[in-house]
Amino acid sequence: MKSSVKNIAEPLVFFAVLLLLWEFLVRMTDVPDFILPPPRDLYTAFTENLYVITIHSVVTFAEAVGGFALSFILGVGFAISVVYSRHLQNTIYPLIVILYAMPKSALAPLMVIWIGYGMFSKMSIAFLVAFFPIVVNTVVGLKEVEPELLDLARINRASQFDIFTKIRLPNSLPYLFAGVKVALILSVTGAIVAEFVAANQGLGYLIMQALYSLDTALTLVILFILALLSLGLFMAVQVLQRKIAPWSSEVRQVEGSF
Repeated sequence: MKSSVKNIAEPLVFFAVLLLLWEFLVRMTDVPDFILPPPRDLYTAFTENLYVITIHSVVTFAEAVGGFALSFILGVGFAISVVYSRHLQNTIYPLIVILYAMPKSALAPLMVIWIGYGMFSKMSIAFLVAFFPIVVNTVVGLKEVEPELLDLARINRASQFDIFTKIRLPNSLPYLFAGVKVALILSVTGAIVAEFVAANQGLGYLIMQALYSLDTALTLVILFILALLSLGLFMAVQVLQRKIAPWSSEVRQVEGSF
């Protein structure tokens, strides 16, 4: 219990001291507010724009989660197909790698042309950046099975479905969750990049508007909100992993630290 309180208190104290130091340095050095505003101005910008920030946050959240959900469904399905199909592994899988190597900011204008100006074009960018980590991690998890387990299953005349559900799938879950954590954060990034290119709502659009008016305080507030959004999604997956894959070494390490 004491260690748990300590783990919570230490980062809170650290960030409190960091904010005080930030406030002190800005006041002492007379840095212009449009370059680096003090934390007090950030609080003011947050309270004055709370309603607007909330509306745009919901839009960005919907775009990021929608793109991630699509990448999860298609990514897991494609990974399973790659594991069981040599033809897909030799043909489609290299194409996915090539697409992932392309800069997503360059693809964003094309998505606007192909799909349109609305939310689906932003979701498509979030989907593209989140798809590859899920595919790669799931493929590795499905393949990284001890050969002895597969031989034992075949000796006992287990069907391919039984091997998948009782051996390959449980073995892949820690890898899959690792990919999901990365994909969720990347989906938020993808949604913001898409909003930078063409949008009339969302946190990325709000950042551009704040920068045009040199409202650095509001820009920093939005960046902090994006960091909290990504952290919240990451922690939600962490909790889900503890429930679904408690045998994961990562989960055991986290639990052992409390």
